[in-house]
Amino acid sequence: MLTTESSDTMKQQGRAAGATGWLVKPFDPQKLIEVVKKVIG
Repeated sequence: MLTTESSDTMKQQGRAAGATGWLVKPFDPQKLIEVVKKVIG
């Protein structure tokens, strides 16, 4: 999930909807790569 939301409530809702990664904008491109590798690896 790439979002502007950072609250725990929103993260819980994201997980409930099936999100397996959570990045808040603005994001570090290297962090995005790390999260993608974690999700697909």
